[in-house]
Amino acid sequence: MSGSRRSAVRTFAALLATLALAAPVRGTTVEPLTFSEVVDGADVIAVGAVSAVTETWDAEREVPLTEVTVSVLEVLKGEVGGAELTLQFLGGPTPGGATLDVAGMPDFAVGDRAVLFSAGNGVEACPLVGWWQGLYRLFYDAGRDAFTVADHAGRPVVGLDGGAGQLVASVSAADNDETAPGEDALTLDDFRSVVRAEIR
Repeated sequence: MSGSRRSAVRTFAALLATLALAAPVRGTTVEPLTFSEVVDGADVIAVGAVSAVTETWDAEREVPLTEVTVSVLEVLKGEVGGAELTLQFLGGPTPGGATLDVAGMPDFAVGDRAVLFSAGNGVEACPLVGWWQGLYRLFYDAGRDAFTVADHAGRPVVGLDGGAGQLVASVSAADNDETAPGEDALTLDDFRSVVRAEIR
């Protein structure tokens, strides 16, 4: 077997091993979590703004990583140990020119604001509890002069279904409108109260 082929096999094996160790993944399926489980499972819950997105290559594990640096505006649970939090996500370009895209992995851009529920940073394939379930995006609503909360896909979060223990996101007439903040969306202050109640 040629050296380049051996390297490709090692890289593929490392990727499979990393994905296999990633909890709570079962194959390609992420287990649905209640909001209480997301809060309980988080080592850190932080409100922040994305200040950098950097693609790197982990030569030791032979995997591509995307590092998302967040300027921490507020910590609701755990400790960050500084003004910034850098989260490592599996995926990105490889030295050979290929790109590893992991299904279900959240995307970030500089300037994004979010509430992040993090666990297993630097160990798991995705450092968010329940992958996209540990991400709540923030949008500024000029009419209310407040940030409002949306789910990972940008759908406004309008309340908590006590029976199911799930935060409820509204679905627009367009069925997937990711831009409107939503008049009924929870404000960040409301969301903080929900999170702190769950922590208690």
